[in-house]
Amino acid sequence: MNKKLRNAIEYYPFIALVKLLRFLPYWLSRALILSLFYMVGYLIGIRKKVANTQLRKAMPELSPAERKHILRRMYRLMGLTSAEEYLIPEKKLIAMTSLTGREYVDEARALGRGAILATAHFGNWEAARIMPCFQIPLSVVTKRQRNTRFNDFTDRIREQHGVSVIDMKRGLRDIIHHLNKNELVAILADQNAGPHGVIFEFMGYPASHWLGVAKISLRYRVPILPAFALRNPDDSLTFAYEPMIYHPELEDNPDNYELILRELDDILIRYIRSYPEQWFWVHKRWKGAYDMFKD
Repeated sequence: MNKKLRNAIEYYPFIALVKLLRFLPYWLSRALILSLFYMVGYLIGIRKKVANTQLRKAMPELSPAERKHILRRMYRLMGLTSAEEYLIPEKKLIAMTSLTGREYVDEARALGRGAILATAHFGNWEAARIMPCFQIPLSVVTKRQRNTRFNDFTDRIREQHGVSVIDMKRGLRDIIHHLNKNELVAILADQNAGPHGVIFEFMGYPASHWLGVAKISLRYRVPILPAFALRNPDDSLTFAYEPMIYHPELEDNPDNYELILRELDDILIRYIRSYPEQWFWVHKRWKGAYDMFKD
């Protein structure tokens, strides 16, 4: 099938559904999205086996009942994230969002080098688009999706409050440009890097880590600012900023890349263990280094 035709066939029904749901009161459209994720994700089980296997192996202390509860919550939170990305009135999203650790943002930007905002597939990471509304200038590094129409539509949502979108393929030049403007540049630091990464243990199993965050930090003396978009019990959001990881005394070499990445992993794992339902367990984090499904 022609690529443009395929993109159109996928895109226009999606846009029609979004417009229909936006026409409804948000409480109703949100309820419909949550029901869809519960039925298709949790009951039918889209990637549920992947999520359950990784959760069972990475957190073996959990009972089957606890894992079941976590996965059910995970699919619900995925539904909320989708509703808040495409349907929620922006004023409502801003009003339901708070920040903790703002002093760490100010401390990092006081260095005048910008900062890498190291985040993860955690909570509602897409809601970072509203950070400029809190006077935090932000750019985000993304991988372009196969469907260019869908990609462009999503990017327009990300950009509406002043966030700049950086294509991963041409990333370094644009990343440095935005860091030189003393902005935060958000990078998802929990992605499988495949054969291009450095392999070391993550939650008990070998995992391939992208070097980019550590390389940029050491090569350009840029602080790393860990941050996570936490979902609260009342479904509001809190952007939690952690103290920066900054080691200008370290040389720019592979051994120190791993040291930086391990320090970042420690923070991410602490959040995953504290809020396991908020991590994206359907993502095959260990795929590039270990077969989680071999037994």
